[in-house]
Amino acid sequence: MTADTGWRLPPAKRHVLPALIGYSFTQAPVVTALTAITAVLAGAAPVGITIAIGEVVDGLTSAIGHGTDTPAAQECYRWIAVIVVLFLLTHLADSAREALGRALGRRVTGRLGERVMMAACEPATIGHLEDPAYLGRIGRARGDGTIDMPPGEAVFGFSTKASMWVTGIGSAVLLTQVVWGLGLIVFAVFVVIHSRLVRNYRIAVVESMNQTKKLRRTSYLRDVPTTPGAAREVRLFGLAAFFRDGYHSQWRANMTEVWRRRREHDLFVVVVVVVTGVTVASVFYYLAYRAATGGSTVGDLAIGGLAVRALLQLLRADDDNLRMSFGSKAAAEAFAFPVAAVAAGPDKDHWPAAVAAISCEDLRFRYGGAENEVLHGISLTVPAGQSLAIVGLNGAGKTTLARLLAGLDAPSGGCVRVGATPIEDANRRSWQRQVVAVFQDFGRYELTVRDNIAFGSLAHADDEEGLRAVARQAGLLEFIEELPHGWDTVISSRYTGGIDASGGEWQRIAIARALFGLRHGARLLIMDEPAASLDARAEARLYDTFHELTAGATTVAISHRFATVRKAERVVVLDHGRIIEDGTHEDLISADGRYAELFRLQAKRFQEAAS
Repeated sequence: MTADTGWRLPPAKRHVLPALIGYSFTQAPVVTALTAITAVLAGAAPVGITIAIGEVVDGLTSAIGHGTDTPAAQECYRWIAVIVVLFLLTHLADSAREALGRALGRRVTGRLGERVMMAACEPATIGHLEDPAYLGRIGRARGDGTIDMPPGEAVFGFSTKASMWVTGIGSAVLLTQVVWGLGLIVFAVFVVIHSRLVRNYRIAVVESMNQTKKLRRTSYLRDVPTTPGAAREVRLFGLAAFFRDGYHSQWRANMTEVWRRRREHDLFVVVVVVVTGVTVASVFYYLAYRAATGGSTVGDLAIGGLAVRALLQLLRADDDNLRMSFGSKAAAEAFAFPVAAVAAGPDKDHWPAAVAAISCEDLRFRYGGAENEVLHGISLTVPAGQSLAIVGLNGAGKTTLARLLAGLDAPSGGCVRVGATPIEDANRRSWQRQVVAVFQDFGRYELTVRDNIAFGSLAHADDEEGLRAVARQAGLLEFIEELPHGWDTVISSRYTGGIDASGGEWQRIAIARALFGLRHGARLLIMDEPAASLDARAEARLYDTFHELTAGATTVAISHRFATVRKAERVVVLDHGRIIEDGTHEDLISADGRYAELFRLQAKRFQEAAS
C-alpha cells in the first residue's frame, strides 16, 4: 500500500474527479490501471460488435443463394465468430471492471479515511474535536450527508460511466463514418439531454430525501392519536383535533412542493421524449433513404441503426451519477485535510526531565468562540506525590482544569509547568504520555479486554504479569477469567464470541487501564468524576481504593461530591473558575467557609436519603 504523500486538491472544485483519479493511481497503480483497461474494453467491445454485424449483413447480401462454401459465406462465418468473441469479452470485461472498481473504491475510501483520521489526530489538543464545524467537515469527508456516499464511490461510478462513454463515442464515430457529421449531431443532442437528465435526477433525489425528512413530522402527527402510549392523554386532554389540524396543514405544505416538482418533471419528460423521438426517427429515415437510393449499403444501415441504439444509453441517469457527484464532494472535503506527519510511538515520547511539582501560573482558559473565560487566573502548585482533590459545583471549571493539567488543551493565558519546564506545543505529546486518567466518559473500546487495559501503556502490552496484577487490584480478574475467551474476549456483542459488559465492569476496566499506566511510569493520575453515576457510598469506596493503590503517585481527583474526597492530602475548592479555598479537609471544615457549608449540606441530604 502506497503512503499518502500529500496529494492536493486543485484550486477549482470542478477538477475534483480528475484529482481523485490521479490519487487512485498514486495509491493503487496496478488496480487503477486494470480498472481503466477493463472499462475501456467493456465499452469498446460493443462498438466492435456493431462493426462485425454490419460486415455480416453486407456479406449476407452477397452470399444469399450461392451456398455455404463461397468466399462470401466463409467471410460471414468469420465475422460471426468475431461477434461471439466480442460478446464474451464484453461480459468478462464488464464483470472484471465492476469487481476491480469496487475494490479500488474501497481502497481510496480507506486511504482518504486514514488521511482524515490522522489529520484530526495531529493536534495534541482536543478542542477542534469539540467544534461542530470541524466535526461537520469530518462527516462530509466520510460521505455523510443527504446522500451517504464515501469518496471511493466516485471512483467506482466513474469506471462504470467510462465504459458507457467509450461505447457512446465509438458509436458516434461509426455513425459519422456512415454519414459524415450525422454522428456528431446526434451525439451533441444526446449529451445535452444527458447533462440535463443527470442534473434533474440529482436534484430529484436530494429533494426526495429532504422531503422524506419533512414528512416524518407529518406522519408523526398522524400516528400519535392511534399510538397506545399516547391514546389515553389524547382523549383526556382532547388533542385529536390538534393533531388532525397539524397533520393537514403540514401535509399540504409539504405536498405542494412535491406536486410542483412532479409537474416540472412531467413537462421535462415530454420534451425529452419528443426531442429524442424526432432525432431517432430523422436518423433512421435518412439512413433508410440513403440505403434505398444506393448512397450506402444495407450493412451501413445496420451499423447506423445499432450505433443510434447504443447512443440511446446516454439518455439515462442512475446511481452511478450520484456516486460521481456526491462521492466527489466527499473527496473534496477529504483532500482539504492536510497530510499529517506520522505520530511518534510511545517509546519515542520521553519527558525531558524528572517530574517534580506541577504548577499553574495565572492560568486562564476560554473555549473557542466563547467570550467569557472558564478559568480566571488559577495559580496552583501540586508537589510530586501529593493527592489533590478539586471540588466545586457543576460549571466551576474542574474538568477544564483537569484537561489543562493533562495537556489536552492549551491555555488562553498563563501556563502549566512541570518543574521548571512549561507544557507547550513542542513537548505536549511527551507530557501526555506521562499522564493517565479515568474520565467520567472514559473510553469503552469494542476490542479485547487485553487491549482495553493495555492501552494504559501500549509499549508494555506484553507484560502479562502486570496486566493480571492491575486487573486483580481493580477487582476485575475473576470477571476476565470467566469470559468465553478470557483476555482475548471482545467487549461487544456485535462481534462473534463477544460479550457486553455492565457499567460497573466497564468502570473497573478503565481503572485497571489507569493502574497499568502508573505501573509503567506514568507520573500523574487524574480522576475526573469517573463515578458520577454512582451513589455517594459507592463513589467513596472507589476513591478509597484509589488512594490505597496510588499511594506515592501524584493524583488529582475531581468531584462535585465533597464527602468522597476527604481522604485526599489536600483539597482545592473551585467556584466560577477561581480557587476560593485551599487546604486539608480538616482545615477547611475548621475554617467554616464555603467548603464546610457545602460539605454539611451534602451530608445532610445523604442522611435524609438514608433515613
